[in-house]
Amino acid sequence: MKKIILILLLSISLFGAQKVVLQLNWKNQFQFAGYYVAKEQGYYKDVGLDVEIKEFDGNTDISSVIDKGEADFAIGRSSLLIDKMNGKDVVALGAVFQDSPMILLTRNDTNISSIQDLRDKRIMLTRDARDTASITAMLFSNGMNLNDVKIVPHSFNLDDLINKKTDAMASYISNEPIRMEDAGIGYKIFDPKDYGFHFYSDILFTSSQFIKNNPRLTKDFYEATIKGWEYAFENITQTAEIIGKHYNTQHKTLIQLIKEGEILKRLSYKKDVPLGYLDKGQLSDIVKVYKVLGIVTKDVDLDKFIYADNHPKELAFKLNYKDIWFLVAIFVLLLISLNLMLLFVSFRNKWIHTKSHLKATIEEQKEEINKQNKIILVQSKIAAIGEMLSNIAHQWRQPLNVISLSTAKIETSLLFGHEIKKEDFLKISNDINLQAQYLSQTIDDFRNYFNSNTEDFVSFNIKDTVKKLNELTKEIFRSSNIEVITNVDDCLVTENENLLIQSVLNIYNNARDAIVENNSAYRYFFVDVTSTDEGIEIRLKDSGGGIDTDVVENIFEPYFTTKHKSKGTGLGLYITYTIITQHLHGTISAHNVEYRYKGHTLLGAEFIITLPSTL
Repeated sequence: MKKIILILLLSISLFGAQKVVLQLNWKNQFQFAGYYVAKEQGYYKDVGLDVEIKEFDGNTDISSVIDKGEADFAIGRSSLLIDKMNGKDVVALGAVFQDSPMILLTRNDTNISSIQDLRDKRIMLTRDARDTASITAMLFSNGMNLNDVKIVPHSFNLDDLINKKTDAMASYISNEPIRMEDAGIGYKIFDPKDYGFHFYSDILFTSSQFIKNNPRLTKDFYEATIKGWEYAFENITQTAEIIGKHYNTQHKTLIQLIKEGEILKRLSYKKDVPLGYLDKGQLSDIVKVYKVLGIVTKDVDLDKFIYADNHPKELAFKLNYKDIWFLVAIFVLLLISLNLMLLFVSFRNKWIHTKSHLKATIEEQKEEINKQNKIILVQSKIAAIGEMLSNIAHQWRQPLNVISLSTAKIETSLLFGHEIKKEDFLKISNDINLQAQYLSQTIDDFRNYFNSNTEDFVSFNIKDTVKKLNELTKEIFRSSNIEVITNVDDCLVTENENLLIQSVLNIYNNARDAIVENNSAYRYFFVDVTSTDEGIEIRLKDSGGGIDTDVVENIFEPYFTTKHKSKGTGLGLYITYTIITQHLHGTISAHNVEYRYKGHTLLGAEFIITLPSTL
């Protein structure tokens, strides 16, 4: 009887799952990670779906697979809007990438530094103008059109760009640049979104008829898919391993898949926008671009194009203009009343307090400020520990490898009965001793860094301080292929050197993060120190693309960070500002700067620190 029940339950499990076919629009890679994860982690299975993921074979007509019944769901681009205008039954469930990964890629040695430089050059594009509309719009906005360039049929072979069979190639920012970097070939990216053209990409879609016939299945599939993408972006390394094991038909390395995932994550999230969100305003802008380019002349009903459950978090009510103005008026009145009340309380307190009470209050506030400053310094140490441990790991890796190889050489000789010559043994022993001394010196360097006392004032040469900073960070800069260029005058300062190192080290680490995060082709960090009439001027400049102009004025505020919440606390630059201005009696400012170096135009952030010099 138990066997019969077990067989029945197994039969229900096998035949209860509903078969669903998903058609991809390219070869397997991290571009479709969310779907792989939803399948492999059982998210589809949990809602009773057995999903078959079909890889693009080069001949698939993505816009027709739903009509022909070859797939239940498919992945397309913003050109689905054109299909909708042309009468096709298309409903967009959600857009994984809020900005398209489509770019134009060129080699550095082609002397193409601007869009105008592409005139009369060879560009590899697909034949479908709909799919390359963002690139066409980018050319159009710079006073060019497709007649001003030489269109070459796209071979989808990066070697054609590497071997200079074309001057530029339509590529995905998450694929070809990574391969160029791995091959050690310099490149330049022209990204349509940098010119104001924000196209959605990898839009999951089906038909309204399918949704009508399968409302529950559609909702379950979409929600399981979003869950898969959330896991994929939160666990990029594990997801890359899943792809490498089950879906790696392109034979990419694990590192390539991880890099691809990190880039695509940045394209998928926008501030306060849920993953997969489709905005009517942005879709309308895309339609306008199609019209300007002459691809379409009609309008599209966006309410019928966007899946009803794509906006689950929208407010369930709407306000008319009268309501809005009424609420604004109430808010303004409340704000005025609050300010008047605060003024009244302030004046009343000033009237009540005697002179002695005021003096006592001031002393208490001074004591509180001193306590807060000490807390800030402690927070600074804590925030720096993680970065310092990373630096120590980089510093120790090479000497530990030398020691390990040296001992292995002795062990191997003994195991195989080989005689070790006296001079060889002494050389090996000397190598091990030298590396051990280096490790010991490293420990002393970092111990000195963490043992700073705010009351330790000594005279020191700023040139020696820069050497210490470069030594502390040399491995993390070297591992990120960042060249540090220093130009430092002999300048004497009487201050707390360790506090200065601590504050400037934050800028070093931020520069490294910015250069790596922006995947800068040219990676430089400049340290310039000069003596001026005002004192010692320290200029720290990177090539990381600069700081968003909307927030550059706020970077020294506490808990303000431009990094992802998992990477930044928002205390680093605030602590730097506090140390420089309150403990080292100096000033600090930051701005973006465009400059040329080795024939290349670079953009980055520049921090200027001024300290009083020793007279």
